[in-house]
Amino acid sequence: MSRRPSIPLSSVTALTRGARWTLVLRVGLAAVLVAGLVAAFMLTRHHRRPDAFLESGRSPVIALDLSWSVSYANSKLIEQTLRDFADSGRRLGLVLFSDTAYEALPVGTSSDALRPFLRFFAGSAQNPWAATFSAGTRISAALDLAHSMLRRAHVEKGSVVLISDLDDSPSDEVGLARSLVTYQQDAIPIRMIAVNPVPQDAQFFRDALGSGGSVTTLRSLRKVDTQGRSFPTLLVVLIALVVLLLALNEHLLGRLVWGRRSTA
Repeated sequence: MSRRPSIPLSSVTALTRGARWTLVLRVGLAAVLVAGLVAAFMLTRHHRRPDAFLESGRSPVIALDLSWSVSYANSKLIEQTLRDFADSGRRLGLVLFSDTAYEALPVGTSSDALRPFLRFFAGSAQNPWAATFSAGTRISAALDLAHSMLRRAHVEKGSVVLISDLDDSPSDEVGLARSLVTYQQDAIPIRMIAVNPVPQDAQFFRDALGSGGSVTTLRSLRKVDTQGRSFPTLLVVLIALVVLLLALNEHLLGRLVWGRRSTA
């Protein structure tokens, strides 16, 4: 019958120093493990996909700017953003706007209904709104229609995600101010995805929204893998580090096996 490897017991006092160093190593490894897990968690929260703008517990309406500068110069950015929303599995509404606004999808529509719109921004189909939406931009028109849609659907907790270059018409100042006040009064958050905006426009809307919304700029296509998803390289490295540290802990700091000294 084979015996497990062991060390002879001589003096517990002689092992005190080794036990202390073992404790120090265990605490150090535990701290590194916790730091790795925290870093992995923060990494996943930092790189949010655009569908994170669809707040949990709220019925969102997406307002998409189809003015000339947005729909043509930034079509690829719009396509990628809409694709992320289409993959979200949420229920939402869609407003298309430029100088006027049009309800394309009612509140509560499955996000899959966004997919047919993708081809108009991928260059594979002619934009059917080119002739209608070409006379500048009135963001207030989109906000007013989105607000009306939420009210007609009797939505108590709604939100609006507006995709635009934020180049609003100067003649829209009064209407825009009135719309923003209405949203603040009704506590409806506005999330703006600014596609290649002029810095002054982005700052204007940050100041105007205050705590009632946010402005996130989008200036270039994100790096994607073959399936169109961002590959979390750093997250994989952190996970591998955590696994390595756990293996190192088991290898170096395993429990000692006590036994009697064998006699000849």
